Amino acid sequence: MTITGADQAATARLNAIFDDVRDALREIVGRHRVTWEEYALATQWLTEVGRHESDVAALLEVLVLPAVDDVAHATAAGTECNLEGPFYVADAPTLERPYVLPRREDEPGDTLVVSGTVRSTDGAPLTGALLDIWQANGAGQYSHVHAGVPDHNLRGRLTTDGDGCFQFETVVPSAYESPMDGATGRLLAALGRPRVRPGHIHFKLSHEDASPLTTQLYFEGDPWLDSDVVGAVKPSLVTKLVWHHDERGSSYATCSYDFVLPAAPATP
Repeated sequence: MTITGADQAATARLNAIFDDVRDALREIVGRHRVTWEEYALATQWLTEVGRHESDVAALLEVLVLPAVDDVAHATAAGTECNLEGPFYVADAPTLERPYVLPRREDEPGDTLVVSGTVRSTDGAPLTGALLDIWQANGAGQYSHVHAGVPDHNLRGRLTTDGDGCFQFETVVPSAYESPMDGATGRLLAALGRPRVRPGHIHFKLSHEDASPLTTQLYFEGDPWLDSDVVGAVKPSLVTKLVWHHDERGSSYATCSYDFVLPAAPATP
C-alpha cells in the first residue's frame, strides 16, 4: 500500500492531537493527585457514556463543541456564529408578510416583535436574504421535540425587503433545561451545575452573495447568560428586550439586531 503525503500529514496531525490530549490528562491527574478509586469511577462513568450515542453528544457539547464552532469560523468577518443545536428541523414553512412565526393562540410566552437588517461587511443591504428561524416557547418547549407541541410551531423562513430589513412576530423564549438525563446529566448534578440554557432564538441566514451564518440571539437580563450549560453565549449576540403596553393593558416586547454577512468565497 502506498502512503501518500496527505496520509502522512493526517497521521502526523492525529499524533500531535493525541499527544496533547494525553499530556493534558496526565498533567491534570498529577496536579489534582487523582486516586486509584477516582480513576476507577471515571472509567466506569466513561464506559456508561459510550453505551449511549446521545450521552456522547451531550458530553462533547458541554466540553468542546462551542470551541470547535469558533475554530471553524475563526476567520469569518461579520456577525459571530453560534451553535445550531440539536433541535433544527429543515424545510420550515415559508412565511408571507407580515411575518408571524406559527403559534397557537394560547402559546406560552409574551408577544415579541423582532426587527433588524441583514447587510454585507461593506454596509450594503442584502435584499432577499433568507432567515430560517426556530425557537422554544415561553415554557421552554420546541416543536418536533416536546409532546403536544404542533409541528413547525415557532419555526419559519422569511426574507429581507429591498433595504435588507426584516421584522417578525413571535413570543419571548424562556430558559430551559437541556435534555441531559444520562451519565452527563449525573456529572453536572455532581458538579452542582444546572443543565439550563438561557432563552434564545436560532437563525440560519443565507444570501447568494454572502457566506451563510448560523447563530443565536440572547437577551439582556436573562439570569442564565453567565451559566449557560454549553457555554455558548457571546456578548455580541445579546440584545435588549424593550417592553411596551398597548391600549388594552397588554404588554409586549420588541428587540432589534443587525446581522452582517461576509462575502461569499470567490469561485475558482
